[in-house]
Amino acid sequence: MNNKIAFGQYYHTNSVIHRMDPRIKIIITLLFMVGIFLVPTNNFIILGILFLLTLGMILLTKVPLLRYLKSLKQIIFLMCFTFFFQVIFANSGNVIYTINHHLTIINLLVSILIIVVYIFIKKYLPFRILFLLVVIALVFWVLQYPIYGFEITNYSINIYDQGLVNGSFIVARVLLLIIFSTILTLTTKPTLLNIGLESLLSPLEKLKIKTNIFAMMISIALRFIPTLFLEADKILKAQASRGLDFNEGKFMNKVTQIVSLLVPMFIVSFKRADDLAIAMEARGYIPGEKRTKITELKLRFIDVMWLLLYILVFISLILVRVL
Repeated sequence: MNNKIAFGQYYHTNSVIHRMDPRIKIIITLLFMVGIFLVPTNNFIILGILFLLTLGMILLTKVPLLRYLKSLKQIIFLMCFTFFFQVIFANSGNVIYTINHHLTIINLLVSILIIVVYIFIKKYLPFRILFLLVVIALVFWVLQYPIYGFEITNYSINIYDQGLVNGSFIVARVLLLIIFSTILTLTTKPTLLNIGLESLLSPLEKLKIKTNIFAMMISIALRFIPTLFLEADKILKAQASRGLDFNEGKFMNKVTQIVSLLVPMFIVSFKRADDLAIAMEARGYIPGEKRTKITELKLRFIDVMWLLLYILVFISLILVRVL
């Protein structure tokens, strides 16, 4: 399996969190995710306590910290954009800094030159997102200082302290959500996750809802996330070996190149789904029928203690929100 993809992959090790009942881990994850949104806006003290609690669970999993950091790789740009959006467009609080921009002909040409240089060299850069942020900072710096030339316009951007606070709070909240959900996928086997979901949803069977089919769908979806990423990586490398570069060409060429990626992905996905269906039928799987399980889930005392701890945390967050 591709080690560059963290979400959806199980990391085998013998830890307290790995041995925890999957039902308890699912309930704890749901309580934590809902609890994060109950934290009062810009209350970094409570958010810091939740971060320490999450860090404690990470250490107990015995999973390398790098595995959790890889799960954040795909959303770095989104978090940076969210923070930038909050800082630039917030208009409440006290002004801590004012950026005066002077758009002249020379300023504009220098900015365009920086962007063009980045477009041509970005495929040789190891950390493209980091360099993109550097390019944005350079453009802002160039526009801030008036270079002599015909001035087109000038404007100012006020940076408010509340914008910095709001941006930091939103980014911290998203980080906690992603990291805690990654703990669940890294420490729980897909089969155990399926059994846990099916057990938790079993009361819905009284309403004639086929919970075992629903649980199977979720577990298969989680299981195939890293597999599809791996297949996409193989297709990209195969296309690159044939001389196709997704980073170059005009807009219409890039659209055609994306189609050349999507078509094989659909074919591979349908083929894998068909192979999985045949394998399940060969093993006697009948949707909706009751099945015996190799692994029988049993609650232990430590599982109950973990659940009580997070219920206490959840109730505390509700009280803080209300009071």
